[in-house]
Parts: sequence; C-alpha cells; structure tokens
Amino acid sequence: MADDATQITDPSAFQSKSLAKQVLYSVLTLSLYWLYWFHTVNKQLDAGTDADIDPTIRTVGLFVPVYNFVVMWRTSNDCEAVADEDGILLFLLWLVFVPAFWYLVQTGINDVAESTG
Repeated sequence: MADDATQITDPSAFQSKSLAKQVLYSVLTLSLYWLYWFHTVNKQLDAGTDADIDPTIRTVGLFVPVYNFVVMWRTSNDCEAVADEDGILLFLLWLVFVPAFWYLVQTGINDVAESTG
C-alpha cells in the first residue's frame, strides 16, 4: 500500500457479517442486497478510516454513467485499508468478477471487526 493510502482509525466501526448469508440475501433479492451492502461498507469506511466519504453520494453515484467508474475507483482505493490488497486489483476485480471483490472486502472487514473483540 502507498503512504497516502486510507488507514484504519477506528476498528470498532466495522461489523462482521456472514458471507453465506450475504450470498443468500443477494439471490433472494435479485442482487438488490448488493446495494445495501455497498452503502453499509461505505458507512463503515467513513466511520472507521481516515477517508472522507459520503456513503449516500457513492451509492447514488453507481447509477450515474461515467461517474460510476469514479465511485468504483475511489471505493476500491478506500477498501485497501481493510482488504490488504492493492486498490488497482480491487478495482479490476470489481470490473471483471464482482464476487471476488465482495469476498476480499468483506473478509477484510470481518478480520478487522473480529480483531477488536
């Protein structure tokens, strides 16, 4: 990670969630759960890192052509703090194979949440 990368400032802001339940909810809601997950991840990143994030703007930004790529790029870079993966890799995974992005980010969040007790 680069020196200017997003850093975790409050590990207690992150909540551990079951990946199996998330997949089930996503299937049952025809992938609408993914939007909820994305919004909650951005809320956790805003509260638990030094990044200045507006979760609502980012979630709505996913529906704005061209700007959605900016949102994806910024979120990928902010997720470096929890995923222990490079933001470029996360961005490319998001573009090519979303489940891999989801897995890396959520397992990273789970690790941070569980390390705080």
